[in-house]
Amino acid sequence: MRLIVGVIILLFLTQASAAQTLTLLTEENPPLNYTDAETGEITGAATELVTAILDAADVDFTIRSLPWARAFRQARDTANHCVFATVRSEEREDRFEWVSPLFVGGWALYKRPGSALDVTAIDKLEGHVVAAMAGTAALAKLKSATNAEVVTAQRDDTALALLYHGRADLWLSGVFAAPHSAKTAGLPMPEVAFIWRPSVIALACSKGTDPQLMERLRQINAGLNDLHLMARYHYGAP
Repeated sequence: MRLIVGVIILLFLTQASAAQTLTLLTEENPPLNYTDAETGEITGAATELVTAILDAADVDFTIRSLPWARAFRQARDTANHCVFATVRSEEREDRFEWVSPLFVGGWALYKRPGSALDVTAIDKLEGHVVAAMAGTAALAKLKSATNAEVVTAQRDDTALALLYHGRADLWLSGVFAAPHSAKTAGLPMPEVAFIWRPSVIALACSKGTDPQLMERLRQINAGLNDLHLMARYHYGAP
């Protein structure tokens, strides 16, 4: 009987421990999250904030960097997996458990420096070509809001190159990501055509993740949210 009780207790403790272990998935999206070329470690403003939240909650975790579509899919479909830095949108709301906001950002449309293009609103895009990174919430919103032609690339800096190579009239990017993408591409920072809309950047965890754990993470985030992290990682204002 003691042996049976001991096994039951061990199984209970093992399950409880597993419930407190999370796999964090992210992408290469500086300055929010990216792999440091010198150390090989995943870093960035969102990475520091998320790891601080989990450390404060005493949660074991691992972090992996994957292509965005794969990271998003695994976090959505696999228990105890989370993905960041994720734009919290109406379409995604019911697919995840959320810890947010990590930061409040936004999307902008950019044009080549010195361009005479005068587009100041989303409903003025028809007839123009927009370059954007594939698979993003910003691109999905753009397609639902306008009939503008869109050309895509797998990376934000590559999408910017399409603008400078004359393949597009405008470039869609995040206000946090754009300066670093320009630096990575070795291209001048383009001019802002217009700021489109704000976006909430969050940690998204698979449905069914321990509700008590999620609430603890939300409470800790409310106390740790620190825009000084973004200032430290920012590469210049758009």
